[in-house]
Order: sequence, then C-alpha cells, then structure tokens
Amino acid sequence: MKIIVLPDIHGRDFWKSAREHIAGCDKVIFLGDYFDPYGFEIVSVTDAIDNFREILSFVKECPEKAVMLLGNHDLPYYSEQYRALARYHCRWSREWHSYISRMFENDSRLFKMAHEEDGILFTHAGCTALWLKSINVEPENLSDLVEMLNALPTTNVGLRQLFMVSRHRGGRDVAGSCVWADIDELLGDIEGLRFNGSAAVKQVFGHTLQVKHKINGGIVSGEPITTQLLKMLDNRTAYLLDTTTFTHEALL
Repeated sequence: MKIIVLPDIHGRDFWKSAREHIAGCDKVIFLGDYFDPYGFEIVSVTDAIDNFREILSFVKECPEKAVMLLGNHDLPYYSEQYRALARYHCRWSREWHSYISRMFENDSRLFKMAHEEDGILFTHAGCTALWLKSINVEPENLSDLVEMLNALPTTNVGLRQLFMVSRHRGGRDVAGSCVWADIDELLGDIEGLRFNGSAAVKQVFGHTLQVKHKINGGIVSGEPITTQLLKMLDNRTAYLLDTTTFTHEALL
C-alpha cells in the first residue's frame, strides 16, 4: 500500500504536493496540528485559516482516501471541554478561537485520534506502552487500540488522558499521550507497542519539529527520525510511505 503522509501543518502549504500524487496512492493521512503557526515562520493565523479551508475542501474531494488526525494544537479548538481541562495551550489564538472552533465543529466527523493501515499505527505524537499502562488501557489488538483512542475525546476522562504531558515536554505525568509524547519517550520504549506477545507495532507520527536555524536566519528542514518500528516525520515535507517495506520518500 502507498500512503501519502502529511506531517504537522501549522498553516504551511507543503501538503499541496499531495494533489499531484493522489491518483497513485491508496491513502492520504494528515498527522494533525493544522493551526498555531511558529513565530519564526512567516505564516499568520488568518493564513492558517485559509490553508485549513483548502485542506477541508481537498479531503472532501477524496473522502475514501483522506484521513485527518488531531494534534495537541487542534484539541483546544476542537473541544471546549479539553480547552477548559488543559492547563495551557502553546501559541493558541484567543482572538480567533471561536472562529476556528466553528470550523472544527462543522466538520467534526472528519477527524480522528488514530488510524491503522496494514498493521501500522498513525497518530499525531506516537503511542507508548507506558502511557497505555498509566491510563489502564489494555487493548487486545491494534484495531481495538485505535477504537479506544478514537473514543477518548468523547468523555472528560478521555480528554484528561489526552492532556497527559511527561517531563520531556515540561509536564508532570508519567508519560505523554498520543498527542503529547516526545520522541525520547518513543525511542525509550524498548519493548515497543505489543499485544498479547505479538510483534511490536510499527508507528508513524510527527509532533517534534525537525528544523535547524542557519546563522543568517534561514531555516533548514532536518531529516526524519526512523527505526525499524518508528518514523517521526515533522519537517515541512510530504512523504510517500510504502507500508510493505516501511520505507518513505519525500514528495517534492
């Protein structure tokens, strides 16, 4: 299976390269974080809104192929309960909150916390065995896990679990959630994500910005972090993932 993976958006338009390759792929998966642009990038909140509007139109044109995941920067707009429960929201726009929230509300059916294809788990930040253990979740298999993750935004308890942040991200929880986990948590999860003694699950996620600042003020994209089980993609680049070989290539 060929899947176009689109890492954290944050108002950027690199995702548009997917349009040129949509006919030759089986799925297009957005890893979330559509809003809250970085201050060092020349992208305004209104730019991000216009960009999100284009993404929604694109997804509706190919509903059988497109998947939209939610990230930690989306949940405060997506859920008023989450916004009230969480302690802080990085780069969250108070001025545009109501407008953006209505955009999510109007198309809420399009969004998911997790998705599975060919035995590969797609989330915004990755999922660790330690986090699942800490919230007393014991799925029987990957499909069961995906169903449980997608149900989290429907309850206050689930929303609190989504706002679990470990010390790696300045939090106090034992582990970060599937929208807050740090790459160090995933790399340190030695056993990986397993079910009843099964082989460890392969995962694809974003969440940790991979760019470097040049001395002259420019910005250079870093390389994805990848192992036999993990692919962390968050460097302003669209990728084509081959699920059979678990290999990727940039779509430029």
